[in-house]
Amino acid sequence: MNGLFISYSNSDGGAVASALVAGLRSRGFDVWWDGDLLSVRPLAITSWMEEGFRDRTVLVVVSPDYLKALESNDFVERKGIRYEARLLRHKLYHHSEAYRCGVVPVVPPRFDKNLLPAVLQPLVIHTFDPDTGAGIEVLAKALTSAGGVEGGVTMSVEPSTTSPTVREMLRDLEDLDPAEPAAHALASRLVEIGEGDIELARSFDSVVGAAKAHGDVDLVRRTSEMCLRTLSATERLRGEGPLEAKILVEGQAWYLLREHRLVRAAAVAEEGTKIAEKYRDVYTAARGILCHATVFLRMAAEGVAFDRDFYLRKSELLLLQAIDRFSTISGCASEEIGMCASLCAEWWLSRYKQSGDRTDLLVAMQKAKTAEALLPPGGERYSWLMVLRARLCHAARKYNDGKELVTDVIEADAYPEVVARSHQVRAELSLGSRDKASAVRDLLVAEEKFRALGYDYAAATCWWSIARLDPARITDVRLTAADIDELDDLTPDPRARRRAVLEYERASARRFGRRCPPDWRFLVDRVRYA
Repeated sequence: MNGLFISYSNSDGGAVASALVAGLRSRGFDVWWDGDLLSVRPLAITSWMEEGFRDRTVLVVVSPDYLKALESNDFVERKGIRYEARLLRHKLYHHSEAYRCGVVPVVPPRFDKNLLPAVLQPLVIHTFDPDTGAGIEVLAKALTSAGGVEGGVTMSVEPSTTSPTVREMLRDLEDLDPAEPAAHALASRLVEIGEGDIELARSFDSVVGAAKAHGDVDLVRRTSEMCLRTLSATERLRGEGPLEAKILVEGQAWYLLREHRLVRAAAVAEEGTKIAEKYRDVYTAARGILCHATVFLRMAAEGVAFDRDFYLRKSELLLLQAIDRFSTISGCASEEIGMCASLCAEWWLSRYKQSGDRTDLLVAMQKAKTAEALLPPGGERYSWLMVLRARLCHAARKYNDGKELVTDVIEADAYPEVVARSHQVRAELSLGSRDKASAVRDLLVAEEKFRALGYDYAAATCWWSIARLDPARITDVRLTAADIDELDDLTPDPRARRRAVLEYERASARRFGRRCPPDWRFLVDRVRYA
């Protein structure tokens, strides 16, 4: 007999769902619904939802609020429904036959079925009256006769080998806001004691979410590597194949991008996308494509003219694919489309820097407005969008407007990585308005914050910017304009330039008499291959 999962809106579908659960359980069906959460106590509610949608036949209790969540970008309220609505789109994505899709809409009596969204109309729709119970027999008979419905087989669960301590800590972590310091401390402790624990890998989203909220790239790296080791050494349950793809895309590619290991990040994003597609995890595949597009855009920013054009075209192609997939999965007014619009704005800004065409800048600004309408205010993605808008203001020479945007982000002090980047962008805006002293102050703060987070490349970029403006603030070496130009020509990596300067500073301190002029080529080669 099929396992069932009830998807409904708590605000106006609870009574119907409760009656439906009682009627189905009395007829021997195995039913999951969130009314049992207090007794079941899953480690992660989102993972519990995903498992229910993936491995069970989903009964959708249709109500006005459920339809609103399914059709609109209602990201502030009813987050649970919106998450379930996204999962519902995932389940429907690869199915075209109404009788072989594990989704069954349940509507009240006299409901006009033409009012259903297009994604539900092709399905077999059942009517149920919670007051009289009318329709339950027909529904039960249909579910029993559809024993082979895809997604409706109850999965067997292996005996848990998770220690009680890890299980309790994971449950506590799920209850915390990822941005809270307690969540970061708990995630760090879990990684220390959770080596080889499969439950930690299954709760990857919760652990790595706390690490990302605090910009802890080292914790994301250790979590990702540990979870991948655990998966390779553990026999996986049915439905756990996509977990590796999620770890590659959301974990490994994330930290590689911040470590500026761009070639490796691109390869990992591509590998994660292929694994997700193999297991038909369309959402993770779409995230992988978007991540891949982001990496190529970073490569374009670092490349020379020909390479820059190549990477921009590759990024554009992947970005269009991501938009197409997210539109199908989550809808055209979803937060995911807002993420794509934000990356589109950044893409057009890069195009403007290459072409100098003001039309490209106007398109970038329009894309940023679209993203602002779709991204939830106050979140990390929204904060990143404000930083991007400040960069657009810099390109448009509206320096004061840009400073206001990043100053608001800095004062909010919500996401360490975003705050550090905001100081860096505000320094660029200050230079545009010829305020060198303010620029140096912001760069010093940004360099310190990036260094504390473990973002060596970003910290070295800020350090080198300070060296150009006021080298006496960071080194005893008297860097001339000729020294700066020579180091720029020798290596594009600011980390190598910084290490070369510091190596010369240390060597000079040990010499007696007058300093020898620096041999920058020798020093760069020495630190590069040390």
